[in-house]
Amino acid sequence: MGTTVEIRRARPSDREAVVALWRALHAEHEALDPTYRLAPEAARRWGNDFNEWVRSTADLLLVADAASEDLAGWLTAHLTWPPPIYAQRSLAYVDDVFVRRERRGEGVGRRLLEGAVAWARVSGAEELRAGVLAANPQARSFWQQVGARDLSVVVALPL
Repeated sequence: MGTTVEIRRARPSDREAVVALWRALHAEHEALDPTYRLAPEAARRWGNDFNEWVRSTADLLLVADAASEDLAGWLTAHLTWPPPIYAQRSLAYVDDVFVRRERRGEGVGRRLLEGAVAWARVSGAEELRAGVLAANPQARSFWQQVGARDLSVVVALPL
């Protein structure tokens, strides 16, 4: 088992480490489904969003800080609303949650999610949602273990 981690909001100084984790997540996604191949400028653009998210109260960027080593993981979430055709209620949406492969199984992802749930509640959200890559059985299992249920399924038909 690795060293303990502190779950905290990301700081501007975490940008390089979080972008590296973001790249690792997307490398895993692309290996599972080539549809998720990134555009050449993707990391730069995501890094620019990072700069906005660390300053925003409507966005959350948490890191799992292992102090004596690289960050163990990170999570991004945003406050949002359903499309206007649905009854309006505040939602928190988790875009990404990622834990380094060598730190998986230690509860780091669960602790990141607990931080997001606490933030969502304080922010007035009534529900937390997340997108999960269908080809990622580990991620699907994680969400099932924390009590999440499938809400919708996006299908793709190659043309």
